[in-house]
Amino acid sequence: MRLGSAMISKRARQGKILEVTRKRQVHSQEELSSILRQEGIDVTQATLSRDIRELGLVKMRAGYRISEESHPVLPDEMLRRAFKQFVVRTDVSGNIVMIKTSPGNAHSVGVVLDAAQWPEMLGTVAGDDTVFILLRNGRYGKKVLGRIQDLCE
Repeated sequence: MRLGSAMISKRARQGKILEVTRKRQVHSQEELSSILRQEGIDVTQATLSRDIRELGLVKMRAGYRISEESHPVLPDEMLRRAFKQFVVRTDVSGNIVMIKTSPGNAHSVGVVLDAAQWPEMLGTVAGDDTVFILLRNGRYGKKVLGRIQDLCE
């Protein structure tokens, strides 16, 4: 799976699938594949089918949803795994939190952060080894930084 010219991990791809299916109605694998392609993620039908099955998504009248019988990874668990695996250091300046990752892993961290939809965040920008989180207000900086550091432990 490619994102632009860089490889995207399975975890990041599945995080994007969860993000897309939470934010909008997706009625078919073809539609989901098209949305992912627009995001720069090329995925084969076989890989997409496997991701859908592993994520516990079921097709309902309103589109793909997480099955109530499945036990999907909770956002904090996804964040904890990504943070423990990839985060090197963190810092805050006003309404921007900086997360330094190992090379090539900022996108994976950004995807799970976006999927978590923390109310303090406006969004993330991920490069190769750095993620910037734009916060709604500077007063959230230390709070969000503390939450990230807790999840890194």
